[in-house]
Amino acid sequence: MSHVSIGVNVTKRYRNWFLQGDSVQKTLTFYVMLPLLALSGIAIGIGLERAAVFQDQRLRDDLELVGRAIHVPVSDALIRGDISAVQAGLDSVFEIGRVYGASVYDTKGMMVASAGVTERDLSESLLAEQVILTGETQDSYREVAGRDVFSQFVPIHDRGGQIIGFMQLNRRAQDFDNAFTQLARIAWGTWLVLAAATAAILVFGHYRGVNRYVAQKLEQQRREQEKMVAIGQVSSGVAHELGAPLTVIDGRAKQLMKRHSDEESQRQLNAIRGQVQRLTKMVKQLLAFSRTPVSEKQQQPLRDIIEQACQSISYEQSLQGPELKVTLPEKDVQVEADNQRLELALVNILRNALQAAESEVDVWVEANANAITINVRDDGAGLPQHVTQDELLKPFTTTKQIGEGTGLGLALVSYIVADHQGQLKLANATSANSKSSGCVASLSLPRAKGRS
Repeated sequence: MSHVSIGVNVTKRYRNWFLQGDSVQKTLTFYVMLPLLALSGIAIGIGLERAAVFQDQRLRDDLELVGRAIHVPVSDALIRGDISAVQAGLDSVFEIGRVYGASVYDTKGMMVASAGVTERDLSESLLAEQVILTGETQDSYREVAGRDVFSQFVPIHDRGGQIIGFMQLNRRAQDFDNAFTQLARIAWGTWLVLAAATAAILVFGHYRGVNRYVAQKLEQQRREQEKMVAIGQVSSGVAHELGAPLTVIDGRAKQLMKRHSDEESQRQLNAIRGQVQRLTKMVKQLLAFSRTPVSEKQQQPLRDIIEQACQSISYEQSLQGPELKVTLPEKDVQVEADNQRLELALVNILRNALQAAESEVDVWVEANANAITINVRDDGAGLPQHVTQDELLKPFTTTKQIGEGTGLGLALVSYIVADHQGQLKLANATSANSKSSGCVASLSLPRAKGRS
């Protein structure tokens, strides 16, 4: 597969993503907005149930407070036999407006005085009988004069604590229903407003925010991919065109060095050859960068690939250079990889680490059931703070001094690792044994299937 075919496939994939905006919105609707609204609706329902209990209790307590307010004057008037005073107390309660009916009965359930809607005879009432027998307040929803009411029966005692009658306070059951209905309307109205606002935010945010941002990012990635395809084609052509002239220049410089042995000539010719070697190195990297991506992958021990990469880089090391410390993984750590391409990626990572290190480079492997991570850490100055990883992985971006790097090494590694469905991460790391932070390059690869 060539760079051109890769670029065409990726471009088609990005264009398809552009057409999936509606699908993204539907996904957000069904998997984000609707579940949130459903959960909020359930929460409101549970809250209303609790609120209904609380509201019912509040209205009961309200009626009980009214009964307590007139209990003493009514009981005193009943003890004295002053029925007019009893009637005045009931009338005062009835005028408050919270009570639909108020009445006083003797211990036999016969009415003594009343105001509003009441029952004249409670001699057969079980609730009235319970009040007389227990001396405790009783309440219940009842039908009085064809109307649904909430009745509360309050015992009346004399000064010796004996029950001399009881008082019935009635409140319309509708008061309880109306209070809860109003609360429910407010709650569900708020929920509807919230649902409408959420839907509006989703639509507006998706089309004006998320969709536009995603579209811009995808368009940027598409252009970047097309640029990389073009770079690959140009790199291949430039590398082939430069290869032969550079070989000729280097050969002529060597011949001139044999003819001119004076110091100045040797210095100038060495400078020419040094620049030729630098260009030759760039040509090799350009050829590697423009090579066909990973095609065939085979399962093999990761330690073999690491050993091959370490052996390849050893030819570039000097005796005075940093020490390479490698902790090889077990034999059963397998990867499914293109051996040569993955080795090339490791060689580039090791080369960068050795060039940046002060004294040593550590290599170790972390593995779990699904992934394998190759870590390469140097004890150098670390990554510059002003350069992001994305910038470092772009072709022709380098942090090295002019003439020391081509800016293709990390880009090449990134593409090889991506072709293996892996990921390259660069990060600074502190060290207890070094004043500098150093850099850790981590190559994460999928573990070979069928291996524990």
